[in-house]
Amino acid sequence: MNETRYLVDNNALIAIKGERIKTQFFLDHCSITEDVLREAAERPERSELESVVIRTSPSFLGWLRRVMESVDAESVELVDLYKNKGSADPGLVAAVLDANELDADKFFADEWVIVTDDQAVRTKSSEFGLSTMSAGDLAEIIDAS
Repeated sequence: MNETRYLVDNNALIAIKGERIKTQFFLDHCSITEDVLREAAERPERSELESVVIRTSPSFLGWLRRVMESVDAESVELVDLYKNKGSADPGLVAAVLDANELDADKFFADEWVIVTDDQAVRTKSSEFGLSTMSAGDLAEIIDAS
């Protein structure tokens, strides 16, 4: 049976608060990338976050390359290296594309949703046909579980 899985951005982790991160729902249905874990390194829920990390793989890096190739060289919307902003954002899109590809042969593949309040991530996700939701929406789902 397919499930909805949530890939959570650091800005969403901040918004949903620590107690929700410790819930069984979060631990069973949510994931983060290694880059998001690095951004959230000082959070008191570090051990819970480490347990839901999607590790970098060669196929993920291939998708990351494709995502970055779709970004205009002059754009600083998704990634702004000069201001050290958005370094994990392309990886969110790449991780879901990779997960979708890995599940492509399954009859009941999981549905992945990127949870972010970052408009540039939402826009790039949409370009690749991926679903997004706000941190507030995920908080409501966790609270109802």
